[in-house]
Amino acid sequence: MDLTRILSANIDGRTQNTRYRQSQFQRLQAALVKHIAEIQDAIRSDSGHTQQEIRAEVVLALQELRTHYTSLNLAKDLEVEYRIAEGKDNPDATRGTGIVYIVPCVHTLFYSVISALTAALAAGNCIVLELPQTTMELPVLLRQILTDALDHDTFAITAERPDSSFLSKALIVQQTNTNTEIANALVSPATSRTVAVVDRTAKVAEAAQALVAARFALGGRSPYSPDVVLVNEFVMKPFVEAVIQQASKYLGGDNGEARQSPNPSRRSPLLASIQKSRNDRVLVSGSNWGVVEVQDRKSPLLQKKIDEKVLLVHSITSLDDAIDMSFNKKLAAAYAFAAPASAKYLTQFIDADISWVNHVPTHMLIGPAIVRNAPYSARTRYTKSQFQLSRPQLITSPAQSHATQTILENLNTVKSDSLWREAIAPLPSTNQRPGHKIGFFEQGIITGGLITLASLIATVSTLGYYTWVFVRNR
Repeated sequence: MDLTRILSANIDGRTQNTRYRQSQFQRLQAALVKHIAEIQDAIRSDSGHTQQEIRAEVVLALQELRTHYTSLNLAKDLEVEYRIAEGKDNPDATRGTGIVYIVPCVHTLFYSVISALTAALAAGNCIVLELPQTTMELPVLLRQILTDALDHDTFAITAERPDSSFLSKALIVQQTNTNTEIANALVSPATSRTVAVVDRTAKVAEAAQALVAARFALGGRSPYSPDVVLVNEFVMKPFVEAVIQQASKYLGGDNGEARQSPNPSRRSPLLASIQKSRNDRVLVSGSNWGVVEVQDRKSPLLQKKIDEKVLLVHSITSLDDAIDMSFNKKLAAAYAFAAPASAKYLTQFIDADISWVNHVPTHMLIGPAIVRNAPYSARTRYTKSQFQLSRPQLITSPAQSHATQTILENLNTVKSDSLWREAIAPLPSTNQRPGHKIGFFEQGIITGGLITLASLIATVSTLGYYTWVFVRNR
């Protein structure tokens, strides 16, 4: 596809105009609402999700669109633009990165596209969306709706990946699995695992309910569905009982089997392979779902990203045991079901992009994983600032510059000497009294010393007693 128009529009900077962006949002929202029934039908056909799951995805996508639209403020943008003209510093000036290239994930495709597209649009960028030719219905529909709604000069859809010369000019939003290193990109850890820990201090029934729902919702394909649940051995039995009860309630029909969507999934190949294994035990299952206890710690299941309605549970002996099982890889997310002190310990030492304590945020099950190593936003999956570049404009010379000039040009030796003395002066005291805090190692030393001293006293006392008895009997 010829993307010359996108390159030209990026050069002329029309997307930086706030009114232009507001107009694009208005057209986009109107087009999506007009075709809302068709969008839902296409999602249902492609995914087999329930009507409630489809509605949740659509609502969440349109909420993000509205949030990014309302973030546009013409009066504020004009005030920022003319600060320098009025003799004021403009330290928080920004502009769009220029061109944003979006590679959406198939999971909840509608939300995945809209969340990235609207954030990039609000930030003032030209946008190229990659939608390969497939048998799915939603990409075909989105091609029609988005192309008709948005400016052809600043928005395009391509079925094939452009060459490297174009991509080098773009910020790439990579939501799908990728093993390639991309320099200028917002990458979602699509292949990283999500692990849940249920400690002995957890509210077991609540944990089971939340984790079963997270695993079985949306076909089990969310990046934040737990790939394995590590359960303290002391609560394994009640947890498994609660999981089986929740699974049956969540999926059970009149005949005890899973409720079938309009497009039922084929029989789970993962379950079929597990049933042949001697080291894994299927606790309960249906035609395309199951709960499995992984008994062998060397099982490849404990290293696998799960994308089916299969909940894996595995026994642990302690919090440290759970931490040691983080597999030496950064996790996409961690769920900690435990008392606050134990949850603090778990989330501090498990290396995960994000951790949730005693709950599963259901809205996060929709869409791509959050961008790795980026600030978390509770309102939108992508923030406008992720698609902007900082371009400060400063008119006032700061105090550090004046001080540096004073020293370099030796204009004022008294001031220069004062700055020198200030620089080499000791740092302020921490005001912590000596011995006020006893650390972990100090506690160990003290405990060991007390035990040794007690043993010594007991030994001396025993020897003294028997010596006294011996002397007295003589």
